[in-house]
Amino acid sequence: MDSVQKFLRTTVRRLPFLFPEHLRQKLLFEVLAPYREKELPFLGKSAFQTGQHCELQLWKSVKEPSSDPDFSNQYISHKQKSLLREIANRLYPKAKHAGYKDSVTREMLSQGLPVRGACIRTEFFDVRADFILPADGGWEVITVKASSSAKRSHVSELSFIRMVLEEAGFKVSKTAYLIINSGYHFVEGEVDPNRLFHRKDCSVETEASLVQTKEKAYRLLEILEREKFPSRSSVKHCDHPRSCFFPNACYAEDPPGDLFTLREGKDITYQLWNQGIRNLSDAEINKDFTTRQKIQIEAVKSGKEYINSEALVAFLNRLKFPLYFLDFETINPPVPVYSRTNPFQHVPFLYSLHVLQENLIEEPKEYHYLDDNKKDPRLGILESLSSQIQPGGTVIAFNDNFEKRCLKESTDTYPEYKKWFQSIEPDFMDLAKPFWDYDYYHPDQKGTTSLKTVLPVLTGVDYKDLSIHAGHTANAEFLRIKTEPVLPEERAKVEADLIAYCKMDTFALVLVLRKLAEKLDWRPK
Repeated sequence: MDSVQKFLRTTVRRLPFLFPEHLRQKLLFEVLAPYREKELPFLGKSAFQTGQHCELQLWKSVKEPSSDPDFSNQYISHKQKSLLREIANRLYPKAKHAGYKDSVTREMLSQGLPVRGACIRTEFFDVRADFILPADGGWEVITVKASSSAKRSHVSELSFIRMVLEEAGFKVSKTAYLIINSGYHFVEGEVDPNRLFHRKDCSVETEASLVQTKEKAYRLLEILEREKFPSRSSVKHCDHPRSCFFPNACYAEDPPGDLFTLREGKDITYQLWNQGIRNLSDAEINKDFTTRQKIQIEAVKSGKEYINSEALVAFLNRLKFPLYFLDFETINPPVPVYSRTNPFQHVPFLYSLHVLQENLIEEPKEYHYLDDNKKDPRLGILESLSSQIQPGGTVIAFNDNFEKRCLKESTDTYPEYKKWFQSIEPDFMDLAKPFWDYDYYHPDQKGTTSLKTVLPVLTGVDYKDLSIHAGHTANAEFLRIKTEPVLPEERAKVEADLIAYCKMDTFALVLVLRKLAEKLDWRPK
């Protein structure tokens, strides 16, 4: 008999179109639930959240995890998340750790004990919660979020946890999440959890959404029952092809070409997509396109760079020697590392400066400063930079608002350097502006204007030979050696890699400016 029921369940799973949705789910997850294949995955809260956005992404991330896209530039390390939980533990000192084990969690809850590091696994679901605490009429579930703002996804996640707990027989009467108070000014000593966290109660919202959450959860379980990657027509997917994480899979039969590289073109590219256009070279320019979009499309069609000589010469004529090419590397962790900083505040730990005294072709002088573990790096940077940069020249950065903000916030902490910063602030020039304005554009930029795109397009030079290739990696690596135990030789290597990366950022500015001047045959007056 078991073999018949297993066969029936397999048939329902593999031929879902033969059964109405309600009947199909009842057969799969009620009548024939005991015969579910053991290799089929459970649905956890991360997978549930992914499925809310895109069911194709859910299937890929669970069934083919090696194909996950790179989210490293949005990444907060496990160490930082663990540290946040450790600080939150001080808010609930009576809660004991269940080791994220289902059996231990159930045993503790059956005894009415407050739990942290909880895990509940049911027939189909597997969820973890930071805290499950006794409350009037049931249990309170609390999660800790490494975010400074309330988000709908936090409520959605707690609604899913609540649903699973109640299916497991544990009545939930309250749900809440802890987010970071970015206004908390850490001075020194131990971080105060009562000031670091804001508590947001969402009990009403999670209770009201339970029916919808359950429907969605079982819908996503069905998606995971499928053996092959679902077709786009049969599932909910991202609302715009431009948002797709897996275009090679989702659009394998209809590749989008370069259409979605169009700068700021979300709405208009969707219109073009529905018209059957997949490449910018096939788009007919009309009044609906912005000036930048027209430049980009024309460059793609011609295969040639666009140069607004008049605007670029006007930009270059503003230069006053000496030229100071400046870049900062910063950390912005949710838990402050330095005294007199706030959560998520960008605190500079390293600067690089290249200086040209008289002309663009001379060999630049290079200066840098890296946190020496003896003093606040902001003070060390201000001491060093104020001896190198004097008013009257031009301070060049890429997206210079960031460098100016770092200096302003640093001088707010060390006001003795305010007068110096105010004296050089008018001298800043943003080298990103000519590219942002599309006064220069090359089709190989593919709609982006970042320094790491512009540099190789203009000069043929790139970051490939460096151990550190991106700012978010520099941030993560420095935070790691600053807050975690590492061997001296590893620390030395990371510090050398950080300096090399930051130096490349400022030397890249020199190279880009030189190339622009060369293309325009420009010389300083």
